[in-house]
Amino acid sequence: MNKKHAKKSHNDRNRRTHQKVRPRPKNSGSIPDTTGFQQIKLEEKQAEQAKQAKRQKKIDSRGPCCKDSAAIEAKNEQLLSELKKSMGSTLKEDSITWMIIPAVPHWFIAANRRHLAHFRQYVEAMNLPYKF
Repeated sequence: MNKKHAKKSHNDRNRRTHQKVRPRPKNSGSIPDTTGFQQIKLEEKQAEQAKQAKRQKKIDSRGPCCKDSAAIEAKNEQLLSELKKSMGSTLKEDSITWMIIPAVPHWFIAANRRHLAHFRQYVEAMNLPYKF
């Protein structure tokens, strides 16, 4: 390749001096932004911030998962019956013998995450072998 026609820089280094070359700013000084690139980026950033604010507001406005203690008890019973239907088990080594311990499926935890706080307490109070 003829060096006369080679680009001055490659991989952000000057070919002759091998020093790092800083890229020129896209919109420096009095050069106008004719493409509107900066405006588009600003609008995208504002839209993303609005989406995050909306998501956070939705999370904050959820409030308690169940209305009263009767609703909590009913939900606990429903979750326990659902958990018993889909009971999986894993083998855990305990010193010498193997024990079968009921495993809670990941999908169950993901689907009922908002109720797990009171459901864990319910399971512990009944001395059930489930571990979350």
